[in-house]
Amino acid sequence: MSIAVIQKTQESIDLAFQTKDADLLEKETQFLLYSLRDSIPDTFSESVRYIQLRETKLKPSEKFMSDTIKLFFDQVLELLDEKNQKKNELSAVKLAFEKLFLETTDCGYIDYDYDIAELVSTEQAAEYLGVSKPTIYKYLNNGLEYKIINNVKKIPRVALKLWSDPVTSFEMQWIHEEKKRRAQTLEEKLEVIQGRITEYEIEYGGEFEYLYGNKSDSLIDGLDEAVDVFDWKGYIVQKNALLKQIQAKKGTNA
Repeated sequence: MSIAVIQKTQESIDLAFQTKDADLLEKETQFLLYSLRDSIPDTFSESVRYIQLRETKLKPSEKFMSDTIKLFFDQVLELLDEKNQKKNELSAVKLAFEKLFLETTDCGYIDYDYDIAELVSTEQAAEYLGVSKPTIYKYLNNGLEYKIINNVKKIPRVALKLWSDPVTSFEMQWIHEEKKRRAQTLEEKLEVIQGRITEYEIEYGGEFEYLYGNKSDSLIDGLDEAVDVFDWKGYIVQKNALLKQIQAKKGTNA
């Protein structure tokens, strides 16, 4: 991407965050996601043939209008700069793309079509990472990316590169969990959330409403267990939202 386009996009994103302009941020988010989709195969054609964004729906932009997520935008813009593109490794660009996509969309996934030379066997992956083949299968269950080619699991070299570093390996596992969450039904999500709520009820010996329902956020913030209580409260909000969605779905299907 040219310097002029980078600068204009950076200015628009900065303005969107400063003025809380949801429409402008949504427009620039779409532009960045599709720019990454197109630029990665162009820059790394020896590894990636093409990329598709499947079943994508952006979150309401106010949900990702935070300083933390703003850093993802800045990182992606730096990676898209034509001066830096050839200097960057595919692994860095892919990770930034995945994180921005998950933080700014409610559903959908990125579908990579890799060059066949980019894909290796589980035996080769085990040799690359210096582990046993059974360990590789454990990694696959935990989020190491793979493709099914002729009913055989093949692993992209770029995924092995990310997995070989403890920091990026942890991030890829987080990405994997987020993808799994997206594939869950509303009922499955509710079951997970209820499990977390039940754990807190057992730990603190009662229901949230009885223990903390009459306390303001400022009072809760002064408690030793404030982090747990705010998490607990957040799970209850999520549970109520899911119950409404499930009820609405039943009404639609009735």
